Amino acid sequence: MAAPSGKRCDHSWVSVDDLADELKIPKSTIYGWKTRGVGPRWTRVGKHLRARRVEVDAWLDGLGAVA
Repeated sequence: MAAPSGKRCDHSWVSVDDLADELKIPKSTIYGWKTRGVGPRWTRVGKHLRARRVEVDAWLDGLGAVA
C-alpha cells in the first residue's frame, strides 16, 4: 500500500547513502555522527546500516528547534 501523497511511509528505511544525498554531506560525516551517538538510531541489516525514516525525520525536526 502506498503512502498518502506528500507523506512518507512510517515503515520505510533510509541508508547512509540516502541520508548523505538528502543532506548534501559526505557519508563520512554520517559515520562520524554514528560513532559519537549523534543523529538517528541506526540498525545493521546484514552488512548495511539503515535508519527508520520516522526517526530520521524526527531528528531533523529536532535540529530546527535548536537553531
